Amino acid sequence: MGGLANAPQPSSSTSKKAGTAKSVNKPAAKTAAKAAKPAAAPAKKATVPTKATPKPAAAPAPKSTASSGGTGLEFIGRFPLRKSGDGKKLDNKKSSTGPVFEPGSYTVTTFQTPLCETYIEEFKGIYQSRHTQDDVQFKLEKFPQLGADPTPLTQAILAKILNKELDMLLLNMKDIPLDLPKGLSIGAAFKREDPRDVLVTRATYGAIQELPYQARIAANSKRRVMQIRALRPDLQVLPSLGNIHQRLDLMEKGDVDALLLSWSSLRRLNLSPRYYVSLQADLMVPAPCQGSVGVICRDDDESLLSKLRYVEDSEASWSSRCERAFLAKMGGRPGAPIGALAHRKGTQDPWILDIAVGDPTSGEVLKHREIGTSRCKPESLADKAFSGVLGKGARRFMYL
Repeated sequence: MGGLANAPQPSSSTSKKAGTAKSVNKPAAKTAAKAAKPAAAPAKKATVPTKATPKPAAAPAPKSTASSGGTGLEFIGRFPLRKSGDGKKLDNKKSSTGPVFEPGSYTVTTFQTPLCETYIEEFKGIYQSRHTQDDVQFKLEKFPQLGADPTPLTQAILAKILNKELDMLLLNMKDIPLDLPKGLSIGAAFKREDPRDVLVTRATYGAIQELPYQARIAANSKRRVMQIRALRPDLQVLPSLGNIHQRLDLMEKGDVDALLLSWSSLRRLNLSPRYYVSLQADLMVPAPCQGSVGVICRDDDESLLSKLRYVEDSEASWSSRCERAFLAKMGGRPGAPIGALAHRKGTQDPWILDIAVGDPTSGEVLKHREIGTSRCKPESLADKAFSGVLGKGARRFMYL
């Protein structure tokens, strides 16, 4: 018993291997039989012929802009093409916009006065800044002597334009005749300055009503005389001749106590008197087209007319057409005792035409206001205003 107890016992791992060997005797014999046979060569895989994948068709080459006459701004996606022989990419943002005009050569004239010479500077800033390639020459016509009628000189200049000796005449719109010669027209109207009148005095006064009793006031138009006498019949209205500088000298010398001038003229000449105040348009209605500068040219010069329409001010052109149409309806002429002002606050607001007609001798004045629409025609608003003043009895003031 003691010897058996001391005899070494087989390990558990050995006994497990022995049991496993007994269980795999049959599979092991089959494996040995297979190994005794000669090994066969491995079979080659059958190669299946595959069709070639077709390549995508190449995009057609873009046509050359030189041969097709294109602009060179054709695009593929967002990438601009290049012109042949040009290594730089075209920038679409720098392409020309707006109408393209052919360069031309023109001669512009106006009167040789300080005020008319400012029209040339205004023309340079408006016209030549847009049409930089045009060759523009300026010629000044000597103004008639003091007190002389400028109408003959104006007619002589218009004849030169018809004969193609000149191309354009810059003139204050209120001085342009209503009956222009056949073949001429107003090509454009530049931006309108403030059309109101200004009261220049030797002391501080806020309106004509504040002037002293029987004060001396100078005015050079029937329209102003008419409205002054309607406001203050006691004032002594004196004539004033000459240009603006000469009229201001009258007041500085003490010959008059007050003076009526156009505010647009003072602004263009950069003059600022010591005491002055602008008069509201409902009390002192301005002259038709006051503050506007017009350009007279030939009707058959389509190229020049297109260039002028491109730089004109649409608001000034509309108001000038309306006021001149009313003046023609009244049978008037530049300098007639007629006041007319077409205006509106904004582009979406209705047009308003204020009218003043009367007799400068008696001081009788008839005023009327006609309100149109934002898209009405200037001639139609003038027709309605003419019918309105006739209904108030303005026929007796016609042709004065």
